[in-house]
Amino acid sequence: MTDPTPRPDGHALSVSGRLDAQTASAFRAALSSHVAAHRGHLYLDLADVSFMDSSALAGVVATLKALRARGDELRLTGAGPAVRELLSLTMLDRVLPLREDMA
Repeated sequence: MTDPTPRPDGHALSVSGRLDAQTASAFRAALSSHVAAHRGHLYLDLADVSFMDSSALAGVVATLKALRARGDELRLTGAGPAVRELLSLTMLDRVLPLREDMA
């Protein structure tokens, strides 16, 4: 995960590689730490994520809940076909609309 990039309404993070059972714990901890340290919306760029499973998706959902509890939002951008399919199968694409880019 990259260092946060400031945005007018929050911060952006880029994630890369595989997000699976082996990396999910570190991924979730990094997201939780970021949410605790930064205010505003979180833009999570998934363009370089090659694979995501349900264990990593649980971290995304926990982050969404934490942000919404304080009035902020999670914005997912750049998701490839595999990530889009996972979000569609779990119907999270209805809760987390995907954006093509950070705009």
